[in-house]
Amino acid sequence: MLTLLLVVMGLALLYAYRSQTPSAPQVSLTQAIQDVQAGKIRAVSVVGNRATLEFRNGIQREQTVLPEQDQLFAKAIVDYNAAHPDSPVDLVYQSADTTFSVVGSILLSLLPVVLIGGFFYYMMRTRERS
Repeated sequence: MLTLLLVVMGLALLYAYRSQTPSAPQVSLTQAIQDVQAGKIRAVSVVGNRATLEFRNGIQREQTVLPEQDQLFAKAIVDYNAAHPDSPVDLVYQSADTTFSVVGSILLSLLPVVLIGGFFYYMMRTRERS
């Protein structure tokens, strides 16, 4: 039983480690527009007021915060795509689904507490038997 508990704890820790997304550096809106105009960006994903820019090398990413009702950033991408039709920047708008991320974050935060509590409960039960 203890072995099973340790395996489950190990898998939970591995999952928590793997589920963390590497954070992209935060840049200003001006820097993001300059990167788009320089042809460094391959795709832009906008979720809520946060835009994630993916570089053409496929490795680098950066994030910027868009002001409410921002048309300047979208216009810069449309202008770049019109001037460079051979290498356009993909602009994708996604809906912000924060419900799952909040619930998942809470559950992942409580998981170690539950596992440690279960471990102590198991240890107390085995001590009573002997």
